[in-house]
Order: sequence, then C-alpha cells, then structure tokens
Amino acid sequence: MPERKRILIAGASGLVGGAALSRFANRAGWDVIGVSRRKPWIPLGNAVHISVDLLDRGACNEIFKRMSDVGYLVFAALNERDDDIFAGWRDARQIAKNEAMLRNVFDPLISVARDFRQVSILHGGKAYGVHLPDYKVKLPMYEDAPRHPGDNFYYRQHDYIAEKQLGAPWSWTIFRPGPIFGVAFGANMSPLIVLAIFAALLKEAGRDLPMPEGRSELIEPSDADLIAEALEWATEASGARNEVFNINNGDLLSRHDAFPIVARCMGMKLGPERRYDIQEELSQVIGLWPGIVKKHNLNAPTDVRELFGNSLQTARGWTADTPPEHILRAGYSSNIKLRQAGFHACIDNRVMIEKHIRRMQQLRMLPA
Repeated sequence: MPERKRILIAGASGLVGGAALSRFANRAGWDVIGVSRRKPWIPLGNAVHISVDLLDRGACNEIFKRMSDVGYLVFAALNERDDDIFAGWRDARQIAKNEAMLRNVFDPLISVARDFRQVSILHGGKAYGVHLPDYKVKLPMYEDAPRHPGDNFYYRQHDYIAEKQLGAPWSWTIFRPGPIFGVAFGANMSPLIVLAIFAALLKEAGRDLPMPEGRSELIEPSDADLIAEALEWATEASGARNEVFNINNGDLLSRHDAFPIVARCMGMKLGPERRYDIQEELSQVIGLWPGIVKKHNLNAPTDVRELFGNSLQTARGWTADTPPEHILRAGYSSNIKLRQAGFHACIDNRVMIEKHIRRMQQLRMLPA
C-alpha cells in the first residue's frame, strides 16, 4: 500500500488556499491540514482545519512544532491593509507582516519535520512592479526579470526560503499568477465575487446589468483550481524544484467581456453600454442584500461586506475606461517556462467565469 503523504495549507480560507484544500482532500493518498484565522467557507471534505493567526509567533510555534509528519507545505496566506489595500503594497509594516507569517509557519515546521520534501509559495505580478505607478514594467513579464527598485515582501519571502533551502534535501517552488478567479468568503482580492453580487443586486432591483463603455483592461486571469493543480504537480515534478513560475489560464481576457457571461449566468438582461463606476452603483443598491439572503435562503451573511472582504477596494477595474498605455500593464506574463517544465494545463477564461458563478450558486452564496 502506498505511503500516505501529509500536506499543510496555510491561508486555507482564501481563493487559492481553499482550492488547494479541496483538491488535495479529494486526491487519494493525501492527508490535509488547513490553517487560517477563519474557517474556510467551502466544504472541508476529508481535510482538518486549525484556526490560527499566522502573525502570532507563539501560537504558531506551539502548533507547527507538533507537525513532524508534514512533508509538504502550500503557503497561500496574505495580509492586506484593511484601510487602503493599494498603499499596503508599499507599506514597510505590511511587508514585514507578510515576511513574518512565512517565518512563523516555516521555522517551527522545518525544525521538526522528519521527511520534509517541498514548499510552494504563492506570489504574483507585483513581483514585476505592476503595483508601482511610475515604474515601467517590461512586457512580457519573464521570471528572470530584474527586481524593481524598493522593497517587496515577495522578495523577502523568496530570499528567506532560498537561504533556508541551501544544502537541504527539500525544494521550493514559487508561483506568480495573474488576477485570481475562484470561490472564497471575504477574500482580499476576489474580483469575480464583486461583479457577481453587483449583478444579483441589480436583478433584485429590476434592472439590467449595464455594459461598461470605453476601453477595457486586458488581464491574464488565473483560475484557482488550475493553480491548485499546479501545486499538486510541483510536489513531485523534478522540473519544479527551486524554480519560479508565472501561471495563468493561457489567454487574455478583456474585463468588459465578463459582463455578458455573468448576466447569462444570473438570468438577467445585459444593458446598453454606458460610462459608470461600479463602486458608486453598488452603493445605490447594496441595501437590498439582506433581503436577497432571506428571500433566496442563501448560505451567506446579511452584511455583504463580509463576503467582499477587501475585494471591493479593487472593484473599479471592472468598469474603468483604461488609457491605451495601461491596457496591458499587468496583463501579459510569459508562461513558457512553466510549459517547458512539464505543466501544460489550461482553461478557457469564459468557461472559468461561468464555472465559478455556478459554483457560488450551488453553494448558495448567490441566488440560482
């Protein structure tokens, strides 16, 4: 009988952490432990969840020093600034917090793990400086691009784990996805939940979902389930050892093209093009949400902000009229290295959007 493998997933209540939890918990031969402050909203299946604040070094030391049989780690935890997510990306305190969270998990874990084999860490396009307004990002974005000026917690985590690994038998893999689409409760950056709830509110108000006017930003989405598949691949693939990979679905998506798909899934009409701000329009109908929860018997909080988390702060991109020079600013990273290393999975962006809307409906986050 094959030996069972045990994996620890940090950030289990997030988009990627939740997808990884679901994938590994449904794969033969895996024992799964998920850790996060909040219990994941999605079904845990055969996984075990432990609530812990990864900034609490004492609690982390106590918990992870008991995990000597863990052989794999997925680190998908992230701490964002609640008052201003954009400012937080350059905030020295936030950078220090995110570095500390990885250390608080990995230091005690690696000190006791008898047969540790691999850790995957989730990063993103900010490794290339897409969050810096005055920095000229070179497109396409390749994994060997020079680091942007200034500090970045991705760099801190990368340097820490690479130094830890020197001479050790285990390996690390870093993934850099684009905007992540998936299903989670109160995630920091979940663009699809904002658009889906906006549509549900407008439908309840008897209105169409208006098509945004103007130029749409082109993005390279990354399906949370696809990332979870890559995380499993990385646990054993020789080509993934001590490497950094961009990962996305394999094609570009015009943000405005998501509106017809969402309207169809929500069973509502798509309105004519007009210029508007999704955050401003949301504020006009957001008071309808408690009634929607009661009317449709949803498995969701009556305070819609608990579903949004910090995602609402980044919502304006859905309806923005993007200047030509910024249309591809954060939306063109090369996936060639990942393909050459042996991971070839992809998904149609349109199929992905419908998949996650349907999933949210099945889980009764949204009206069916």
